[in-house]
Order: sequence, then C-alpha cells, then structure tokens
Amino acid sequence: MNLRPFAPQDATAVSVLLNTAFDGSSESQLVASLREAGDMALELVAEDETSIYGYIAFCRLREPEGWWSLSPVAVSPRRQNERIGSDLINYGLDFARQAGARAITVLGSPDYYRRFGFNHKAAENLTIPYARDYFMLYPIAPGTAGAAATVSYPQAFSAL
Repeated sequence: MNLRPFAPQDATAVSVLLNTAFDGSSESQLVASLREAGDMALELVAEDETSIYGYIAFCRLREPEGWWSLSPVAVSPRRQNERIGSDLINYGLDFARQAGARAITVLGSPDYYRRFGFNHKAAENLTIPYARDYFMLYPIAPGTAGAAATVSYPQAFSAL
C-alpha cells in the first residue's frame, strides 16, 4: 500500500471511490465543497500501481479554534477488511497531532471509531448540531476532553 497526500489530479478517482463506497454522491459533493472552500486540513489516498482504493479527509472546524473533523474515510468495497481504513485513520490522527490539531471530532459508528481513541465521554459537554449517539471526540491538547464549547462545522455540511 502506498499512502500519500491527495493531489489535484486525484479528484476524479476520489470522487468515484466516494460514490462507490457510500452508494451515492453526498460524500463526494461534501468533499468537493470543503476543498473548494479551503476548509480541508488533510487529505490522504491509499493506492497501488493501478488505482486509488482508500481515502481519508480531515476538515478544519469553524469552532472551537484548532479543532478538526474526520470526514470521510472510504475504502473501495473490493478492498475492505484489509485494515486499509484503520491504517488511514491511524496515520491521519498521527499527522493531525504533529500538525497541531487540538482535537478531532467524528460522526460515525461508535463501535468502529472507539478503537482509535474517539469517545462520547470526552464530547459530553459540547453543543453539537448532530445526533449525539454518533458524535465522538478524539482529544489531543490538554483541556479538550470534557471541554464546554459549541462545535461549528464548515458551511459545506449544511447541505447534508
């Protein structure tokens, strides 16, 4: 597996991957909107000699300052259950820490994201615009776990 930063020439392949992995265009439209608005903090692709088969993105939240959100992570259906998604998440979280992100939010399956260090308890005092059952926090900087703050997502999320 070759894991590398997203490049502009990857846009079509990533869009096709997202449409296939999520069975629709909502995620690829979100990613395109975030990219166009300059809200992306990190995009990575997993590839082999012939294709891109994995992708992860982190966008910058409007508030709290310095916080990112993991959205989305995708693996081609033909390559699932090979730990590609896990590798993308682990590498992405390492990069986020090194880049100075203070915390990372995620909306997704608690059973899946808990194993990477995301949890509900750290997010319990946050005011959020989404269902609390699927919202978790990966605290990085001191004081982010249990912080009382309002989470504000980039404008692109309002289209979901």
